[in-house]
Amino acid sequence: MGDFNLTDLFQGSAEGLGKGGFGSCYKTKLENDKTVVVKRLRDLGPVTMEEFMKYMRLLSSMEHPNLLPLLGYYYSTTEKLMISNYASNGNLFYRIHGRSADRSPFTWASRLKVAYGVAQAMEFLHRKMNGAAIVPHGNLKTSNVLLGENDKPLICDYGLLPLVSPSLAVHRMVCYRSPDHQQNQMVLSKKTDVWSYGCLLLELMTGRISMNSKRGGLHGIHLCHWVNRAVREEWTAEVFDNEILKNTRESNGMIKLLKLALWCCEWSPEKRPDMGEVVAEVGIIMTGRLDAESDSSYIDSV
Repeated sequence: MGDFNLTDLFQGSAEGLGKGGFGSCYKTKLENDKTVVVKRLRDLGPVTMEEFMKYMRLLSSMEHPNLLPLLGYYYSTTEKLMISNYASNGNLFYRIHGRSADRSPFTWASRLKVAYGVAQAMEFLHRKMNGAAIVPHGNLKTSNVLLGENDKPLICDYGLLPLVSPSLAVHRMVCYRSPDHQQNQMVLSKKTDVWSYGCLLLELMTGRISMNSKRGGLHGIHLCHWVNRAVREEWTAEVFDNEILKNTRESNGMIKLLKLALWCCEWSPEKRPDMGEVVAEVGIIMTGRLDAESDSSYIDSV
């Protein structure tokens, strides 16, 4: 952003935010009252300073309303840092699963906007990072979607796969939990990201913790298998989070988004849509919802 330098960063007050799969994060308040997050990267692969800086420049050039922008980066033999804005409203994982007393309801309308924003950001990454990485994100999950004002989604930790040591990536990145790798040892691709997006949608709609995003001490389930079983055994309505079932006017859109999620989670990558198709489908669901709000006859048709 051009309004602070490395000295400002190291002189600012710091608060630990926790340890993630690739290092620790710190909330830092600068003297100009700007708040940023510093991620100290750990367990990177053998990357030179030139390679690191070149790749960081690529990531920092990614500008989209639903991507958390990279403000700065730093390389030394002992430290590799990434600096980004601080998102005060937490992440999507806690928005879905948190139940604190002051938590505002996470409505279907808000969840649909999150689904659309994440889809748009992923489609953007898939276009802009063509050939730059095996998969443009590689680690899409609810804890890697931060929330801005009015639950605006901001995707973070994208594009790190080329920098991470293979042994660490296999155990900690979502892309390696996909059917592509788990069963067939297939080459990962953009369609692996599509599978991750489908898993995120299932967690968003069911309110259940996915194996892909569970935190330490929590138990997650294989949502793809669980939802597919529900559809086969015709108890589909029971999979939705109770918080979004209060208004039956929205049931048509919920079913459509659930079907899209299962399409994204197809076992064979060739059967999955690309992110451009996903954006179009979620856009249609959003348009249908807005039309329904302005058409009272919709209530009678459900």
